[in-house]
Amino acid sequence: MNDNSNDTEHNQRAMRAIILCVLVAIAYTQFFLAPKRNAELQKQRQEQAQLATQQAGATAGATQPVVASNTAVQPGVNIAQMSGTQARPTKAELDAAPRSVVNIGKAIVSISHLGGRVVEYRLSDYKRGLGSDEGLNLVDSSTSGALPLGVYVGRESDERVVYTLASVNGAPAGSATANINLASGAAATLEFTGVLPNGIRVSKKVSFTGDSYLFNVDVGLDRPDASGQPVWLEWTHYFSSEIEKELRIKHSIAMLDDANKLQLVPLEKVAQGLQEHGANRWVALGDTHFTTALVPSVTTVNTILGRDGDVFSSRVASSSTGGRFHIYAGPKDYKTLESIANFNLERTIDLGWFAFLALPLLWLLRSLYALFGNYGLAIIGLTLLVKAALLPLSKASFASAKKMQDLQPEIKALRERVKDPNQLNQEMFALYKRKGVNPMGGCFPVLIQIPVFLGLYNALLNAIELRHAPFAGWIRDLSAPESLHLFGIGVPVMVLLMAASMVYQTWTTPNPSADPTQQKMMMIMPLVFAGMFIIFPMPAGLVLYWLVNNIISIVQQLYMRNAAKGSVYMATAVASVAIFGFGYLLTMI
Repeated sequence: MNDNSNDTEHNQRAMRAIILCVLVAIAYTQFFLAPKRNAELQKQRQEQAQLATQQAGATAGATQPVVASNTAVQPGVNIAQMSGTQARPTKAELDAAPRSVVNIGKAIVSISHLGGRVVEYRLSDYKRGLGSDEGLNLVDSSTSGALPLGVYVGRESDERVVYTLASVNGAPAGSATANINLASGAAATLEFTGVLPNGIRVSKKVSFTGDSYLFNVDVGLDRPDASGQPVWLEWTHYFSSEIEKELRIKHSIAMLDDANKLQLVPLEKVAQGLQEHGANRWVALGDTHFTTALVPSVTTVNTILGRDGDVFSSRVASSSTGGRFHIYAGPKDYKTLESIANFNLERTIDLGWFAFLALPLLWLLRSLYALFGNYGLAIIGLTLLVKAALLPLSKASFASAKKMQDLQPEIKALRERVKDPNQLNQEMFALYKRKGVNPMGGCFPVLIQIPVFLGLYNALLNAIELRHAPFAGWIRDLSAPESLHLFGIGVPVMVLLMAASMVYQTWTTPNPSADPTQQKMMMIMPLVFAGMFIIFPMPAGLVLYWLVNNIISIVQQLYMRNAAKGSVYMATAVASVAIFGFGYLLTMI
């Protein structure tokens, strides 16, 4: 152990450095990586636009996929041409083509007979925007990119195949199109048939179940393609530049390999061209709250990722004559995803390293919501319960910091009197032993609390339950930044209150160091973070958690500083009731 490690001030600085690193990591991820990613994406779009201009003509409208597979693509086929040899249908052509519609209860699915692709997948329980009556559509048919549910075989695709509705639930179709409303648990299968440009007959059976986001697609060919290539099924997702500007939304491409290892591919890594990422059990495209996952019926298959402007696509393969594919298109609701056996789709929800803590916290959040009927109150209740559970650790950390603060005059005197480093260390250890102080005693309780903090942070950041969930007053969406408009100016009230509470909390926390520079730095930190929260807004649910956490921490510190005021446990209980009661009154406004 060197001299510095035994030095009290350096030990306390190390403790603060750990806490600061955690906060900086969160801030860096939320406030700096997202803008950098957007800038990179914008640069890539400009480059792609220039390339498209240069290649205008025969290549207009063609999709350039990115390939991922751990098995080399069969010889004789240029992967760059696997997007088909025909021009993509225009929006006018798609609008004029017949469609079959299936209402599965949780979503309305519209399939165009031109290409047999999904032109609309509109969710019933999740709206397009706050206050909107229109369901969120997971498919954007207004773009120039390929639509979901495309079939690719070698150099050919079904993009311009005019499909015929051959059967419904195994019986010959009685009309050219179908319009089906499914009751919960009821099943329906629509079979579409057509002919690929190379003359191969293709069938596409789409099977739905009422009130289920999971459906199946069976693709069959009457004979293999001459190249011997497998049949690929594609799903596409549109990441608009406008949505990318909303920093609270994280976009992701996730793949689960045969070793059950999850690989997350950043959007900026998916560029025009071809790449390989390995065979996977499934591939999923999505954002913070929603995902579309392609799951083949076999264990692992080749996987293709593609990009055409703002449209990203994923493909999975079957045999050379077809196969079955499972598709999940819906919310990232942990309970819903976990209920789909053997797929492990719940892993599309990124809860970080401390998912084992985030999951029970999410369960507790839902339980509190079921009790109070308001997710804002549920967040307040969850925060107060966590703070009460961690109170013994907080008390131990505070007591250690207070003892170190009380020792500062004697430590300063030792440093002035003893100049030899070795002797100084011995004298300081003797002082610690005599006073019964552990110089690192305040560090360990804080370290134990950090995983809980990060678990709760990730739980609130990714909870789809908070999407469009109101709390009180002007806070109508806990997944979005809050802002109270006064005289036409948006004021982030909770952020300002949080900043004030952070300043006060820092001021009342014992500082073991006598260094005035360090003390000033600790006082400035809350203002810096508050400024970042204003410039790069955080979801209101997270700010509410942070504000309540600070308020109850202040109450606990006041009673821990002066035991004569009463029991800190009783004070925590009384303050918790008061804070929750105030939050309940706000919901009545």
